[in-house]
Amino acid sequence: MARPQGKSTRVFKRQPRARDRAWQSMRMLRTFTLPDLMATAEIGYDNIKKYIGGLECAGYLRRVRDKNNGRKGGHVAWMLVRNTGPRAPRLQSDGNTYDPNKHKIYEGGLKQ
Repeated sequence: MARPQGKSTRVFKRQPRARDRAWQSMRMLRTFTLPDLMATAEIGYDNIKKYIGGLECAGYLRRVRDKNNGRKGGHVAWMLVRNTGPRAPRLQSDGNTYDPNKHKIYEGGLKQ
């Protein structure tokens, strides 16, 4: 059976955004620092700092090492504790976090 005239069968997938790439890096690394994510996900400092802060408030991340000024590798380290799937959680403007893998909204996150 032929497809109807004018209908497209093509599926358009968007390019992964910076936070999508950061989420994939978090899933692979499990324990990471800000410079780790900036290098692997090619994401800017301000963007990743806001995203990590939101995920930490929502319970996706936990700090495993505090900042140690003046030391080599003295960055804050985080661990991914809620790995819900391949699609990156979205920080919403109302301060909640939407998880597209679970189709659930979690309390916490940053006001954007």
